[in-house]
Amino acid sequence: MILELALQLVCSPSTHAQTDATQIAFLSDIHLQNIYADLNSEEFKGIFNPASGKFATIRTMKSQINSTRLFNENYFAFISALEDLKKRGIQLVVLPGDFTDDGQPMNVMALKKILDRYSSDLGMRFFLTTGNHDPVKPFGGVAGKSDFLSADGSAQAIAGSKDVFPVMEVAISDQINYWGYAEITSALGDFGFFPSEKDLFWAHPFQPIDVDNYDFQRAKISSTLENRIYEAGEPGFFLPDASYVVEPVEGIWLLALDGNVYTYTETEWKGSSVGFNQAAFHKKHQLDWITKVASEAERRGKTLISFSHYPLVEFHDGASDEMRSLFGAQKFQLARVPSTETTNLYAEAGVRIHFAGHMHINDTGIYHDQTTTHTMYNIQVPSLAAFPPAYKTVKTSNTTTFEIETIPLAEVDQMNEFFDLYRMEHRWLLEKQDPGIWDSTILASKDYLEYTRNHLSELTKSRFIPSDWPENLALLLQNLKREEFVSWSEMDENEGELFLTEKLKKLKSNSIRTTSSHTIIDDFYLLKNGDELGKRLIPADRLRFYQEIIPVVTQKTFRDDKKLNKELIQFFGIFEKIFYSLPSDHFTIDLKNNTIKKIEN
Repeated sequence: MILELALQLVCSPSTHAQTDATQIAFLSDIHLQNIYADLNSEEFKGIFNPASGKFATIRTMKSQINSTRLFNENYFAFISALEDLKKRGIQLVVLPGDFTDDGQPMNVMALKKILDRYSSDLGMRFFLTTGNHDPVKPFGGVAGKSDFLSADGSAQAIAGSKDVFPVMEVAISDQINYWGYAEITSALGDFGFFPSEKDLFWAHPFQPIDVDNYDFQRAKISSTLENRIYEAGEPGFFLPDASYVVEPVEGIWLLALDGNVYTYTETEWKGSSVGFNQAAFHKKHQLDWITKVASEAERRGKTLISFSHYPLVEFHDGASDEMRSLFGAQKFQLARVPSTETTNLYAEAGVRIHFAGHMHINDTGIYHDQTTTHTMYNIQVPSLAAFPPAYKTVKTSNTTTFEIETIPLAEVDQMNEFFDLYRMEHRWLLEKQDPGIWDSTILASKDYLEYTRNHLSELTKSRFIPSDWPENLALLLQNLKREEFVSWSEMDENEGELFLTEKLKKLKSNSIRTTSSHTIIDDFYLLKNGDELGKRLIPADRLRFYQEIIPVVTQKTFRDDKKLNKELIQFFGIFEKIFYSLPSDHFTIDLKNNTIKKIEN
């Protein structure tokens, strides 16, 4: 009887959890563009690059400086990341969406070629989920870009039809059109979207979770997109859902959530970048399915790791409400912050550890419900196309403990391959006295980390401050000296308002502007986007200054009628939260005890 019971325990499915540590890498928001694409266009072959002897199909630096992502150098960053994984011996790789820049054929097929090479040569397994820049429209469509770099340094429009840019000279290429779900998942089907014979288990939301009777051939037949659709909006409108759960190695269940939401408006489908605040409503079937997957994973002793393009927990270190109050609800991409109600729905469904991209930031967020029954950890994976350029790894050997490390990409081979072409573009902009002329010092960047940091700095000046910040607050933050901050911090409300008002008058009347290349707003973005990675780049004397002034300012009171004083105090309240954030660089998570602990490198 004892022997029979022992055999039952050994053979029970619930004991089939992994015993050796498994490592998984997460590379998000690659935004891959084929920088040497064959456009099949008579009008535009690309721009010849003497540095490589090839024709480059790259976007202008002007367009990069005004975008939250790079379009060109991130190609090399992706290759560098894969080479780094090769050295580390990591073979399970997750790409949580925006793996291409808008899902065009030339970019999807370039990604496929790269993934195929690393799969066949090194045995790497890749698992993808869709982002808002992959199927921009669920069924594709004619599209174009107006900012490719041409031979004389000007911008060249390329589109699938001249109708896309009716008043511009357009080079025609079908390689720039949008692909939809069918084309993208078909081309990249070997990378999670459909079952593989290498997997121990694979399922999608519209079939039973039958682990014991799993059969690859049946899973393959069931996995066609025709079997993975849900009714969207109006009756009779159906869309595909590319979600899946897969067991690539013994004991690990990867839960890929397709959080894309599309709505039909009169004549066409339009996508949204909001994420789970909308998906929770439009894709309610996912919540039921997640509940079943999580329950089955727990019953069988599987380690369940969820990933999607979109975050499931607030990602501003708890400062989102204060940011809405100061900046406005439509600023700082606050519409993309999951509501507490949304987070709670997915936590109740059983998501406990979730990896996300979309925001191009490095962050860790935690949600506890009111009874602490449900806890969720949201790990924001940085973009390879923005500051901080980095990827994440997770190491786990059981269902409850995880070691997470952030790997920065400081050095990237061929990073400066197009710099001479950008210099030509810069000369052309100068000759034309173009108002969009960019600061050419970015081309002196010594490595990829500095390049992306300089990109963020330019983006902050040209886009973020004008669009997101109250003008007077930005002026003060950019021009007040440290001793002036300290003096103000010691004043009462009336004195503080008068001091700031007088300072502002001088700034506006005399056009006095800071000549410093680094202000508190720059530090704010280093922290907001880079968290611990950004904090490393702030000089020690500035860190000490913040440590000294934050506790003084956050104790100050304010009144609504003292607007400048109020805004500055509110800013420091937000700054405090992102300055003293949760571990996001190298840390452990213990789901059993609901703890997170920083690992000192």
